[in-house]
Amino acid sequence: MGLLSNLVLLTAASLVAADPATPRISSISFSGNGCPDNAKYTGNFNNACFTFSDFAGSAPGSNSTLNCQVHLVGTAATPGWQVSLKSSVTKGHVVLAPGTTLTHYTTSYFSQDAAVTDTITTSVANNGDNTINKAVTIVSNADATRAWSPCTGSDGSTGIFNINFRGALTGGAKAWFEIDSEEWDLEWRRC
Repeated sequence: MGLLSNLVLLTAASLVAADPATPRISSISFSGNGCPDNAKYTGNFNNACFTFSDFAGSAPGSNSTLNCQVHLVGTAATPGWQVSLKSSVTKGHVVLAPGTTLTHYTTSYFSQDAAVTDTITTSVANNGDNTINKAVTIVSNADATRAWSPCTGSDGSTGIFNINFRGALTGGAKAWFEIDSEEWDLEWRRC
């Protein structure tokens, strides 16, 4: 009985998987009409934060929607895992006249399977009679339909992870937004 108990404990212990190693960021680049040249990056692959100083849009006009896409490559990830965007936090400032809305979109995908995307949408609307002029924190959570990375192989590569942040103003009246920072949390699963 002692040998069988030890065997059961050993088998159960081997089924508990350790968390995967956080990959190193081997490459990071930006694209999009809202990406300033001076974006700053802090954090690590699992919870990166990008700080901007000139990511602002206004309406009416041609500057009512702006986007910034981050292209990120991670290396040294634990083989046999895949990753996806779990949530994002956007901090900034809005000025919304009555009847206007800021809609924030976060779209993620991996270049290896660019047709599979996940978009999280959150809005701040002014349905009142007075202008809104305030700092905002927009928290967006992914649902079950996520874009997962390829399964990491022995090379530890996550593939090219693309996260596109976009703000759009609608409503026809005067409105303005500025995004100070974009932050995300990732989630890992066995594959």
